[in-house]
Amino acid sequence: MVNLFRLLGLPNPNTTPKATQGGSLRATEPGPKAGNRFHDLGESRWSERTERITERPSRRVIYMEPDGLHRLHLDGVEGNLSMGDMVIVDLGSLNHMPSQQSVCSRRAQDLGDRTNLNVFALNEDDTLLMIPGAKMRVDTHKHILGSPSLDRAIEN
Repeated sequence: MVNLFRLLGLPNPNTTPKATQGGSLRATEPGPKAGNRFHDLGESRWSERTERITERPSRRVIYMEPDGLHRLHLDGVEGNLSMGDMVIVDLGSLNHMPSQQSVCSRRAQDLGDRTNLNVFALNEDDTLLMIPGAKMRVDTHKHILGSPSLDRAIEN
């Protein structure tokens, strides 16, 4: 019968380990050994190289919610949208105040109208709004609320 553990290079659990002269077991040290031709990715030269190769992000996601007085401050956000940043507006804290929630929702819609960008509702309550920045694409044909359309999923 073939010893499966030896075939896979694993220690055999059925044999008892042999004690060395000092009475302790011989332990192998993890990590790279001298003479190995493997790269130690923990070395600083690899992280420095990765930093040089990786591009810095040029766009941001801006999360906004109403302040303590239930106002939504959208002043100056047009510049961020024109640079390609995405704005997420969370009106969930105003669930108990539907009139103030609709005022803040209208302000977000006005911001979208001023910048010629669409405003998308990410949930059914219209409390989480997304305004994609310039040169962003949003697929409105295949997805509803960020998940594949149920009609197409049922057909397939």
